[in-house]
Amino acid sequence: MHSQNVEEGVHHLSHAFQLFSEETSRLKEDYAKLQQRLQTVNQELAAAHRSLLQKVSELNSVTHYLNNILQNISQGILFIDLEGRITTLNDAAARLLNVTVQDALFKNAWDHFSDDFFGFSLRESLRFGLAQRLIYKTIQQGTETKELEISTTFVFEGPKTYHGLIILLRDITEIQRLQRITHRNDRMKELGEMAATVAHEIRNPLGGIRGYATLLFRDLADQKNLQEMAGFVIEGTKSLESLVTTILSYARPVQIQPQSVELGAFLKQLGKFVRVDPAYPVNVKIEIHISSDPILVPVDPEALKSCLLNLIYNAFQAMPRGGLLTLTLLKVDNVCQIAITDTGIGIDPKQLQQLFSPFFTTKQKGTGLGLVEAQKIAQAHSGQIDVRSQVGRGSTFTLILPLKR
Repeated sequence: MHSQNVEEGVHHLSHAFQLFSEETSRLKEDYAKLQQRLQTVNQELAAAHRSLLQKVSELNSVTHYLNNILQNISQGILFIDLEGRITTLNDAAARLLNVTVQDALFKNAWDHFSDDFFGFSLRESLRFGLAQRLIYKTIQQGTETKELEISTTFVFEGPKTYHGLIILLRDITEIQRLQRITHRNDRMKELGEMAATVAHEIRNPLGGIRGYATLLFRDLADQKNLQEMAGFVIEGTKSLESLVTTILSYARPVQIQPQSVELGAFLKQLGKFVRVDPAYPVNVKIEIHISSDPILVPVDPEALKSCLLNLIYNAFQAMPRGGLLTLTLLKVDNVCQIAITDTGIGIDPKQLQQLFSPFFTTKQKGTGLGLVEAQKIAQAHSGQIDVRSQVGRGSTFTLILPLKR
């Protein structure tokens, strides 16, 4: 009996060891499979991670690329979401609006601009999803005035958090200035042609009047009172003939013979010439600032001298109580600039736009053709004259000439 129980125990134990061995083998196989599965998952995760990193890198590249475009375009761009936050602001917009990107980005728009700053109600546009047509606005930045063209687009696509107003800003100050120059040049051309025609029509009868007045002056030798009146007529015809000659000279195009001139030496020589001129006011001081590097420019020396003297003597007359006249020569990119600055009475803003109009003058004895002739000489050199002035503080006339024709 005891032996039978032992055998059964051994049998059960043997069976248990067999089951344990089988279970161990199964667990070993399952563990191997699990390790293989884990390795596969790790490989998949590593591949996914590499793909994710590549996607992030591509996204960063695209973001960097778009930001570069956004920051380097000349047009100002800002985006304002429905809450009024500025979520996009490029450098051009920051410059035009006289704010910094750090101070304005992700801040409330009304912290920096009034509701109607852009020429329309910003609150109403965001509230009702309204986009505006082209708006033209003048803004003042210190002493500088800028003309802006403003256009808007409302964004409705995507989640509501992405809705808002895109505002595009374009600085058209230079375009409008060039348009004014073009219109002025057209007027000058028409006035020149008309003046030439009128001058020719006046010159012939004027010569007859002067001839008969001269004969009358001779025949009235014994009647001094009447002879004096005839003399007045002769003097009047001389003044008219001088004006007619000036008008005809203005109507003729400027002919120049350019040659390479070193402007630094040229301006120094011009300064010496002005200082010994009897018309040079003793109460005016002249300073000349010249770049140390030589600046060679193709110009007609005599024509350029006439242009600059015209501007210099105008500056003298703008300083009746004396002051400082500064001549500055600068090289900027592909042009050179000769700035003539006075500390005189300045020019009224309403008169600035008429300065280069024929026969416009603020002087009692002026003809109004001096600045016109200077502008003609500048344009004959493919250049221009720019004017900036403040009443009571003085004016700067800048002659801009290309370094190459």
